[in-house]
Amino acid sequence: MKQDNRPVKASFGVKTFFVRLGRFFRARYAPRGARQSFSGSGEDIIISDILTSLKVKNILYVDVGAHHPVFGNNTYLFYRSGEQGVLVEPNPTLCKIILKKRPRDICLSVGVGKENGEGVFFTFSHNTRNTFSLDEARAWEEQSGEKAKEEKRKIFSLDYIIDTYCSRTPDIVSIDTEGYDFEILSGYSWKKRPKIFCIEVVASSGVQDLNNGEENIYSLMKKNGYTLTAQTPINVIFVDTMN
Repeated sequence: MKQDNRPVKASFGVKTFFVRLGRFFRARYAPRGARQSFSGSGEDIIISDILTSLKVKNILYVDVGAHHPVFGNNTYLFYRSGEQGVLVEPNPTLCKIILKKRPRDICLSVGVGKENGEGVFFTFSHNTRNTFSLDEARAWEEQSGEKAKEEKRKIFSLDYIIDTYCSRTPDIVSIDTEGYDFEILSGYSWKKRPKIFCIEVVASSGVQDLNNGEENIYSLMKKNGYTLTAQTPINVIFVDTMN
């Protein structure tokens, strides 16, 4: 009888096997009480603890400048727990990756600014350096020696995104736009009040987004009733103290 030497097809793929193996080892050998974070410096765990203390359930988030759907992302922890929201990523390639990994979320491939319109998007070989901020683009050009590519992109205001794409006021707004964060927040109406803002204040070039005339992100948030609750090397987390 002739032996059949064809390989036996596995009931699940190699990728699935290694994913399950990784989960097993994380569960088996992680220190007792360890918690997994997907943010750059544990911002998602801090936000989760704040929401727990506020007894918030059914979390809705807006993630501006989402970049990667998982790594260094401030909202993936919540997505993995069954929550959903709106991600904004002007790089269309990354937006497609986000939608593939996070199909429950909405992903908008636009920029965000003070008002709806159009802006110049500065892009570099490293996607994390991409920005709508001219100052940040020039700072990174000087630091890296790389000349930015420029293209016109559609821009939505934060008000428009929340009013159009969110079923209610989001609980979390994460903003990571390489030096454009103040521009976005200075145009916000504050009619809808997210419970938490997580805002990047140190852009990838190392420039702190603090000085904008006499006003900066800290004074702007304080003026609108938000208290600085936590700070990491790059981000600050503010909580609404008016509601």
